[in-house]
Amino acid sequence: MASAKETPRQKMIGMMYLVLTALLALNVSKDILDAFVVVNKGLENTNINFTDRNLNLYAQFELAKQLDPVRVTPNWKKAQEVKSNSFELSDYIEKLQKELVLKTEGIEKDVADTLQMQNIKSKDNYDVPTNIMIGDSEDGSKGASRELKMLLENYKKKLESFIAPEDREKVIVDIKTEDPKSSENNENWELYNFYHRPLVASITILSKLKNDVKNAESLVVDYLLKQTDGEVMKFDTIAAKVISQSNYVLLGQEYQADVFLAAFSKTKNPEITIGNYNEANKTFDGAPENISVKDGLGKYVVKTNKEGIVAYSGVIKMKSGKNRELVFPFKSEYIVAKPTLTVSADNMNVVYYGLENPISVSVPGIATDKTTVSVTNGTLINKGNGKYVLKPSTMSGKADVTVYATTEDGQKRNMGTMTFRIKQVPKPLLKFAGLTTNGSVPKNIIENQAGLIAEYDNFVFLSPIQAKVTSFKMVIIGPNGTEDYDSKDNLITGAMKTRIKRLKKNERIFFEDVKSVGPSGIKESLTGLTIKVI
Repeated sequence: MASAKETPRQKMIGMMYLVLTALLALNVSKDILDAFVVVNKGLENTNINFTDRNLNLYAQFELAKQLDPVRVTPNWKKAQEVKSNSFELSDYIEKLQKELVLKTEGIEKDVADTLQMQNIKSKDNYDVPTNIMIGDSEDGSKGASRELKMLLENYKKKLESFIAPEDREKVIVDIKTEDPKSSENNENWELYNFYHRPLVASITILSKLKNDVKNAESLVVDYLLKQTDGEVMKFDTIAAKVISQSNYVLLGQEYQADVFLAAFSKTKNPEITIGNYNEANKTFDGAPENISVKDGLGKYVVKTNKEGIVAYSGVIKMKSGKNRELVFPFKSEYIVAKPTLTVSADNMNVVYYGLENPISVSVPGIATDKTTVSVTNGTLINKGNGKYVLKPSTMSGKADVTVYATTEDGQKRNMGTMTFRIKQVPKPLLKFAGLTTNGSVPKNIIENQAGLIAEYDNFVFLSPIQAKVTSFKMVIIGPNGTEDYDSKDNLITGAMKTRIKRLKKNERIFFEDVKSVGPSGIKESLTGLTIKVI
């Protein structure tokens, strides 16, 4: 049987999967459920490895097609079909896993999409997964397991169609959908895998099937690539690359760039030559320059001495798998411009009253010790190396930051002005026992709270800022009527703690008349909270 080579760790994960699946028939203890979490994590990591391996295969296929399009293109098209079918089937399985979590846990879709298995509360629930995967049928024909089985079978047939008949005994697409022969209850594939399985087991089984899909993809694409017998070059690294038409864009113009995956070898460096390359006669006009290459990547470094567009070209030479020298011409350009003023807010496009707002000031081509900065409606503190702290002196309006540069002849030149809006820090939210909105909290957690917190929600700022509750009222409606307690700071008082200990289930605590003060010194009245005891 031929398949993508597994590492010892992958083999161990597979063995654990089989053992745990067998143990399900005996007992579903907490230890077994926790073990499924570990196995599923290993399967997810293996899935990532398969994905990386397949990306490398597709990159090699792309290069082989460029070198020999007539020979390689037919198999390249087949590989693209494999890629598309694998993606669709893997995506189906992932959505099925998320549906199981969503409906079993009773949570929103966006939460289910990111919930880790170890945080699932209903690990041992088998009613909902069985209902989804088997449905109201005795053989699973009305559940998602039947559709999944059909998709797996169609995928297997599709991949096998790309393998020559004489090669099918040694190149085997290892996706098993046959009914088990050793089942004590004469179960079919659907029931054996998904009937009465706990949630974590169902998710893990689906992860295993997803790995089978990725492994089959790798097997067939590698087979198709080897059938081309072209000028394939071996690469060990894939990285995202961006090539833009220009890195200098004027306001109102479009920025355009090609974004793609590049494959290269860190152990076999190409030869890169830069100069004025003439593609017509495949020679350089003038003396070219060989640039330094390390870990498969060349670094082109050149000093600039004039403004304008500077064009350059060159070639990359590398040996193919058949030791033939391959030449790849290229051309590019860059723009050299005069120094211009750059002023940026480190946090946002506004500055806040009462806060120390960090800003960076730089003039390209001018040393920071040759610049002078001033501001209206505020003060500036120079922190060195172009870093400043701006403190507005008004609660609203604008702060104009003006930069002057001292030239080599000692003259000061105005390099420009940047305007920032001055705003007040938003009102904080009241927080108690982890809640910022009305909700329910267990009594033991309420008893362990030291006080109330004033917290800024979704307020983006580089340095943490804090507000403090300065007073509040706690109200409990008990059997003898309304009971009011006052605190002169943010802490739960002794009297409050005594009353909290007598709380009963379904009673409610009201925090009202909450006062706070923020970093700007402005006092705020915060929206209260209602806490239900559970």
